[in-house]
Amino acid sequence: MLLSAAQPAPERRAIRHTRLFRIAGLAAILLIAAAAAVYLVMLPPERRNVLRANGGTEVVVMDFAKPFPLDPPPVGWWHRKFWTRSPATLSFAVKDGIPALRFATKASASMLFRRIDVNLAAYPILEWRWLVETPIVSDIDERKRAGDDHPARLFVTFLTADGNRRSMEIIWGNTRLRAGQYKYIGGFPHYVANGGPANVGRWHRERIDLLKIYRTIWKDDGAVRVIDIALFCDSDETKTKSVAYFADVRLKRRR
Repeated sequence: MLLSAAQPAPERRAIRHTRLFRIAGLAAILLIAAAAAVYLVMLPPERRNVLRANGGTEVVVMDFAKPFPLDPPPVGWWHRKFWTRSPATLSFAVKDGIPALRFATKASASMLFRRIDVNLAAYPILEWRWLVETPIVSDIDERKRAGDDHPARLFVTFLTADGNRRSMEIIWGNTRLRAGQYKYIGGFPHYVANGGPANVGRWHRERIDLLKIYRTIWKDDGAVRVIDIALFCDSDETKTKSVAYFADVRLKRRR
């Protein structure tokens, strides 16, 4: 509709206001649709293709000898990304002869989950290999929320017999934390498995008693299952960068 100069001023203003309301309404609809699309992408997928123990001596949780699609990953895996942060860059690589998954961050963060369902009492030992190539270099205290970045983490979720979910992280310490220590950020538990500048640049095979660590944190002797293990790297809080490699994540029976 053309606005004629012959139309009264109040009528012209009313038409302009109507058009502005329509434009604002369309913009709001588009914004809501975009937010909904992002929200759906961020939602965890349905728990299917869950890895379970077959009665053997170990459960191979992650083996990167045979690469697979990462965007999106196969059913039973989930690359978790965050609303307000860019994701890490994930890629397969052979590092010093070992097939691995490479995580690279630059003021970014994301996680790669494997859905599992394993009785922790039956398979209490967690083993994996990791190599930190580029550590977090920051003066911010890693024991505080503002400095809570680590070049390599394992995120573990447990399910108790009464249906409660509990999560913790196993981390590579930067400079202030040492192997065997715990840190808590807002009550969330972290166990330090390795770390420090002296250990950068070479592979480390880790073996921890996950059941013992679980009971140290929660003081609970009840039945518990491991339902998720994720690889996690981040440098978003300190606005730094990191590169780490992971290989051979397994839950094992006691020897």
